[in-house]
Amino acid sequence: MKLVRIAGSGTGLVVESAASPGVVELAGAAEALAPGHGALAEALGSLLTDRAQSWLPLIDGWSSVKGTLLELLEVAHEDLARGRDRLGIRELGEVPLEPPLPDPASRIFAMGGNFPLHTAKMAGTMDLPDSVVSGTVDSTPPWGFFVIPGTVAGAGATVTPPEGTAKLDYEAEVGIVLGAGEHPPGSDHVSVWGYTAWNDFSIRDEALGLARIDHGPLTWSLTKNFRTGNTCGPWLVVDEPMDVDDLGIRCRVNEELRQDGTTADMRYSFGAIAAHVSRYAPLGAGDMILSGTPGGTAMEGGLTGPFLMDGDEVEVVVDGVAPLRNSVKMSA
Repeated sequence: MKLVRIAGSGTGLVVESAASPGVVELAGAAEALAPGHGALAEALGSLLTDRAQSWLPLIDGWSSVKGTLLELLEVAHEDLARGRDRLGIRELGEVPLEPPLPDPASRIFAMGGNFPLHTAKMAGTMDLPDSVVSGTVDSTPPWGFFVIPGTVAGAGATVTPPEGTAKLDYEAEVGIVLGAGEHPPGSDHVSVWGYTAWNDFSIRDEALGLARIDHGPLTWSLTKNFRTGNTCGPWLVVDEPMDVDDLGIRCRVNEELRQDGTTADMRYSFGAIAAHVSRYAPLGAGDMILSGTPGGTAMEGGLTGPFLMDGDEVEVVVDGVAPLRNSVKMSA
């Protein structure tokens, strides 16, 4: 099952077909089905009642919500087979999308240095401690940073770094959403509700000695959290039999393959990351963990690396997710 956030109108359910994926908006479907499918219409209408369209109620009540959405999919496929259009299904490419975050205030834990090949190559251009470059899971704990939800944009959005940015990088990743249930401190058991494709666009000017952004810890945060500095989508894969610790991740810039990895190469699995974080901060439904990125980023090449330029088209593909595409607009 796949969910999207439709710009300005709420939550959509992806309807896959032989032609191309379509999207049915849940609130609109509830109204359209009221005459002949009263029970389904009522169930749909009760799913998302707050203006923020948080998906936390979906996660908490997933055991019953899942059945409602599966029934809607059956009706949608039946309509497509009969050539009917009661639900107003639109092609995915025609629908303006927002990032499929579970909640506007989602807590997003992003990992750094979680792919050994990437970390080893970065050591040549950044002053990284030996424990980070060559350490094992026994010697160095997971590390990373927070992502501010308000900086995350969706598929099709234009990425616009701050004026004067010269070295903009791409980082293809997987983002998982934690499901309902307990996440005991230190436990490596993680309940995954869904996952999506993620691009952690990163400003490298400071790291390469070209600019001074801040004299303290904000440097890391600001280079990772500028407006539109993260993108994700186009959809969230929910409750499907996919192993999030074995998902392919690829990134192309102007159709040129730059990154080709898998979450199976992560130094720390999602469960291990959750175990570490939960020793300090409680984890709950709707929290997100980002995988980190495999080798192939521009920063690995130092000052002459293939950094993004004005007009570039960047595509991230994660197994089970449609391509996440974004264009780049560099200011003078």
